Amino acid sequence: MADSSVLRDRAVGRNRMVRANIEHPLFSLMRDLIDATYGPVPVIRELLSPIDGVEAAFIYGSWAARRAGAGGEFARDIDVLVIGTASRRALAEAASSASARIGVDVNVSRVTHDEWEATEPTPFLATVKGRPMVELLSGEAYG
Repeated sequence: MADSSVLRDRAVGRNRMVRANIEHPLFSLMRDLIDATYGPVPVIRELLSPIDGVEAAFIYGSWAARRAGAGGEFARDIDVLVIGTASRRALAEAASSASARIGVDVNVSRVTHDEWEATEPTPFLATVKGRPMVELLSGEAYG
């Protein structure tokens, strides 16, 4: 992969340092494939799916922005918004399990369907809706 420029590598003493070549034409496709199979989307989807009262769920914030192509540092946490009536305790347990599996803090917020659909959303929801989001049930990115 280094010979085909998919990866970049260099020797540092006896160690070989390898990283993805973000300028390679296939980088975004490979990133999407890894995210879809090993990243937070399938892990969080799996943990939320058995919880009663989850109508919809989105990743928002810096992780979603990076997924949408925005520049910046690697996301240090993953923000999840759940729409519905799911138990806060069940959501907190799912977030804890996801954090352990992904290796990054997962923070879950919950709003009701009516709050999500309100014509005059709260400032928090207006901000969330105005920025990139990744829908957890389908993995589709918005924004």
